[in-house]
Amino acid sequence: MRLGEGAIANLATIAYDTGMNSTRLIGFFNSFGLDEPVVRMLENKTSFAEQAWRKLNGTDQIAEAINQIMSPHFYPGVGDRENRIEALRRCVARDGFDLIDDGNRLDFVPKSGAAATNVLQHLRAHGEKISHENVLSRIRNIERTCESSPADAIGSAKELIEAVCKDIIERSGEAFDKSASPSALVRQTLKCLHLAPDDIPERSRGLDAIKATLNGLGNIAHQMDELRALYGSGHGKPSSARGLTSRHARLAVGAAGTLCLFLIETYEAGGRQP
Repeated sequence: MRLGEGAIANLATIAYDTGMNSTRLIGFFNSFGLDEPVVRMLENKTSFAEQAWRKLNGTDQIAEAINQIMSPHFYPGVGDRENRIEALRRCVARDGFDLIDDGNRLDFVPKSGAAATNVLQHLRAHGEKISHENVLSRIRNIERTCESSPADAIGSAKELIEAVCKDIIERSGEAFDKSASPSALVRQTLKCLHLAPDDIPERSRGLDAIKATLNGLGNIAHQMDELRALYGSGHGKPSSARGLTSRHARLAVGAAGTLCLFLIETYEAGGRQP
């Protein structure tokens, strides 16, 4: 996430307003990967903070640093935190982000849509048309967390695949195993759509390429499950778990979204549309 100079200047003022002394302020920024020399007295704390925010700008640490600097711990007074958030919201809006505050944590949602793609917008249109709240809630979670909490976005991407597959299976008049893995659900969904590799007629042009692509769809679900197990929000991992970054989350979300959109559009087209 990269912010403009207006937001950087606003964040520098916020850092100054926390009341941290020079040593604590330096330590705060160093905890996010900077290596500033520790001194007892900074010549100008606002200027230092501005330079520090510039160094964090565009890194995967800036969203978490903003969340910590905006902690209610620093702004216990009525309206103190809210007023600063509103000023920051106006700044980041010019940089293409919506700022969402749940009273404790801030999330930065790109106005252009998560994962720099319109795939989720298409999925939302399908979800709204059939009032599919499971799909819509996963999309909202992905858009809310893709930049600020990649682990949560990865978990929601995996759950999006599960929700779409289960819906298609049920609408096809079949039942699914509640303990089935995402890749197993994708395979069953492809069967329902007559798109399993073995269902493709031998006379089809590009047979090998079609089968390889369909096998790849199942692999997306399998790898998503592995990512979630290793780094995602499932299996007891905290939302702050490190290891993957927002760019990895965008990759995962883009792959999951493309898979889900293909499955939904194929179902709506009547199946067998590789």
